[in-house]
Amino acid sequence: MALMSELVELCERHNVDKASTLSVFARRLREAGRVSKAGRGRGAAHMTFLDAARFLIACAATDHPEKAADSEFVFSNLVLSSSGSVNAEIDPKIEGAETLDACLSATLELIANGKILERAKADWKEKLETLSGGPVNFHAFIVIHRSHVGAQMRVLGSQLFFYHPALIDVMKAGDEGGYPAQKPFLKAFERETHRFRSGKNLTAEFEMELLKAVADLIAGNET
Repeated sequence: MALMSELVELCERHNVDKASTLSVFARRLREAGRVSKAGRGRGAAHMTFLDAARFLIACAATDHPEKAADSEFVFSNLVLSSSGSVNAEIDPKIEGAETLDACLSATLELIANGKILERAKADWKEKLETLSGGPVNFHAFIVIHRSHVGAQMRVLGSQLFFYHPALIDVMKAGDEGGYPAQKPFLKAFERETHRFRSGKNLTAEFEMELLKAVADLIAGNET
């Protein structure tokens, strides 16, 4: 089991940010009660997959560590809207995950226990046997769309899309009554997400290499 300090060190090695900045991210999340906190030194809390997921989401959602808790909470609670079909054994939704942090946490666990790699190898074998060509499904990656306040995950063949709850309200209102019905919900969405928007339309992406390293660290796997 890993400590937050070890997760910070690993993320620095993978060029997520420098250790001093990542440590502030960790501190702000602990202060907000968003990651495990108990004791110091040998008595420090061991990180869970959910802790790691929220830490990664915070780092992807903002470059400003003082905004870590607010950004992480909003982006972690983006709601799973739709996905492609995928084998039930590796679908994060089987863990009852409906929000971004829960889905990423479940995915990290599936990476750590080898199920995602196992399915990826099976995909390769099937393609070779059928000579169908084309690339094997991606293992996993996550993209955070900062200004859109949304996210996308790819888990093998499944595309998972996450939206702000207020945006889902906008879409539902549009389905029921068109633009006039959407107007009050659009105002609510703008009010809830304005602080994250900028003209830069920045995104952040974490690929399989980092996700696997984090998953193995949390699980205590030998690397």
